[in-house]
Amino acid sequence: MHLPQQTRILRAAVATCGAVALTVGLAACGSSDSGGSGGSGGDDALTVSTIGPVPAFWNPYEPGAPTTTFLDPVYDTLIHYGKDGELQPWLATSWEFTDPTTLELKLRDDVTFTDGATFDADAVKANFQYAIDHKANFADQVFLANIASMNVVDPTTIDLTLTQPNPALPYDFSQASGYMASPKALAAPDGLKQEPVGSGPYVLDTGATRPGVSYVFTANPDYWAADEDAFPYDKVTLSVIADPTAAKNAAATGEVDALVVQPGTEISGFEQVTSLSGDQAGMTGAWLDTTGTTTKALADVRVRQALNYAIDREKLGQAAYQDTAIAVPGVPVPEGDPAYTDELGALYPYDPAKAKQLLAEAGYADGFEMTLISLPPADQFAQAIAGQLKEVGVTVNVETHAADLVQAVQSGTRSAGLVLQRLTGDAGQDLATAFDPNAFFNVHHGSAPEVTDLLQQAAQTSDESARNALYQQAAVAGAESSWYIATLVLQTITAYDPDVVSVEPPDRGAIHLYDYHLPS
Repeated sequence: MHLPQQTRILRAAVATCGAVALTVGLAACGSSDSGGSGGSGGDDALTVSTIGPVPAFWNPYEPGAPTTTFLDPVYDTLIHYGKDGELQPWLATSWEFTDPTTLELKLRDDVTFTDGATFDADAVKANFQYAIDHKANFADQVFLANIASMNVVDPTTIDLTLTQPNPALPYDFSQASGYMASPKALAAPDGLKQEPVGSGPYVLDTGATRPGVSYVFTANPDYWAADEDAFPYDKVTLSVIADPTAAKNAAATGEVDALVVQPGTEISGFEQVTSLSGDQAGMTGAWLDTTGTTTKALADVRVRQALNYAIDREKLGQAAYQDTAIAVPGVPVPEGDPAYTDELGALYPYDPAKAKQLLAEAGYADGFEMTLISLPPADQFAQAIAGQLKEVGVTVNVETHAADLVQAVQSGTRSAGLVLQRLTGDAGQDLATAFDPNAFFNVHHGSAPEVTDLLQQAAQTSDESARNALYQQAAVAGAESSWYIATLVLQTITAYDPDVVSVEPPDRGAIHLYDYHLPS
């Protein structure tokens, strides 16, 4: 369950984004998961505001690759993930685990990339091999490292042999892991630097695009799935508006049809949908140095549990995020998740007396002192955590970092810090990421062996109900180990003009471009 080095690098950006998000909302740190923009020109044009980051290149498998916002128009995924939670055939017509470590993919035979290259099993192998060789750093792409070998059986069949079972791999192929780029472009030294080459519903209009300002995509005239009506707009434009107020004003004046907004934002004539999917969704709170290297007290699980009892998560979430945050007991598992149980939900009710009791049992009746890393926009959130912990005798020194945030965390000299973990929506992967010994913040490589063991058992279990039972045990074990405090699962708020578009998010993962429909 260890993630590659690239994941640790990714955590730097995630930690930075999470701290900013605590105050100003994730819409101000990262892009929405899908979108387009064409200037509200009727049914044939869609305009979606995003704050970026803007693409520096168009290779979906390079570290620092564009987000799904920019990739969705031009790259098909192997599988689609429906709003009903069901995986749907797309470039892959079917998939089957022929044994626990072999996944067979059957592929379409009528797809061509925009540069004329053929989509087939060799193209799939080329994409996956490129991702593995270049250590692609999307949170879910790292799981491609689990592929030990690939066997092209025939042009429409490829068998993937895994180093260990991963029942969630088909779901991964509906997310960033499943993007397919032209193998010809991947092989060229600068083939995907200036523009993308995929088999998707749109092509980048380089003449109309203003890099860093707006990205215009026009319908692919040779799109293989044109009759599927999954992408009904003739033009999709991504309008890059970094300031949330400016984005709101653009929507109010009809320049933008859809955008991710902060809690409490109202736009006249727009409707909203709140979801656990999308780039804003994730687990936030504070990580703790469970090894006790920086603060001896934190090595004692009773102390960490005491900190959780001392936090009124519901109050904290309501104050910071209104109705868009869900209080969770130290793991990224909200109610309704396959890993959720009533036992998990009952952990860590707000109980300062219990917190003081546990501190006393651990030998810290008089409390102790610790340091919490924050960012300037998130100081209010950090101070709220510090204030609640002070009530049980724990002194928290909030240390603000901006440009040197990565250095502060990686120095290994601070006891805790604000964090945001993006969620894939797969219980096993999200729990594995949360308790990874190589996580960005876990510089002393603390481990949670019980959680890791249960997740490994789950990965080797083909029966879904039995696998979910193991996830549930892992979630409880993770919560009881208290790696995190003040934990909340955030949701994405998507606002849209119902005269132009209807947004129907799935229950987890990315909000893809195919989740944007014409109004009914």
